[in-house]
Amino acid sequence: MVTINSMKVCNLIDKSAGSEKENDKQYLYLRSVAKIECGQNEGTAVCVHTSDAIDGHLFLTCAHVVDHTVQSVILRYDGRAIKGRVIYANRKTVPYDIAIIVTERIIDILPCQISNKTPTIGQKMFSVGFPCREYVPSTVFGHMHRMIHGILTTTCNVREGFSGGPVFSVDRQLLGLTVGKLNVGNIHFVLPSTEFVETINKYIITNNIEVLNNLESKCPLKIMLWNNGIPTFNVCHI
Repeated sequence: MVTINSMKVCNLIDKSAGSEKENDKQYLYLRSVAKIECGQNEGTAVCVHTSDAIDGHLFLTCAHVVDHTVQSVILRYDGRAIKGRVIYANRKTVPYDIAIIVTERIIDILPCQISNKTPTIGQKMFSVGFPCREYVPSTVFGHMHRMIHGILTTTCNVREGFSGGPVFSVDRQLLGLTVGKLNVGNIHFVLPSTEFVETINKYIITNNIEVLNNLESKCPLKIMLWNNGIPTFNVCHI
């Protein structure tokens, strides 16, 4: 258990070595992660940008967490309720189950860096999320299993409530967003950052919301696989 700005965090990262200041720095990635509530839905969101233009933060999550709808949501961070507004969400049955949220600015929240590199098989990574009905983030570890038609699979044993949450590399770069997992076993499905980093960066530069339409894949094969499961598996949204 560590404390960052009064936020207690359950984690499995080895803290045995290093000073308290070094350990706090090790957990800075948690300052980009928030719980999201949308009606009865609970999930996780990750901050990727803080903007002077909107005097707030830009968060990513899964579209299914926000019911694929542009609407108001609540994010919870360090015991505080933050008003958020969905400005974009993928339509149902269309890859890739991603939504964009803007919020008011909270000084403690720090954006993470989005990776533009494809992970390698066996690469170590970890997933962060807020299990349902819990307000403390959890971290689970695993490695890359494989990449199939734009979907990354890992062995991170995520739980209900992790949907939309970040998957980080060991150097704390955002590798993707949790989409779901198999009904049986611990295979974990991730929307890789390589599928959205270019569009998100372009939106940040231009502030043109039309740019976000590029987050929907037009590939017939990916759409077919997506609609049969992700991909062709019986995936359970979490």
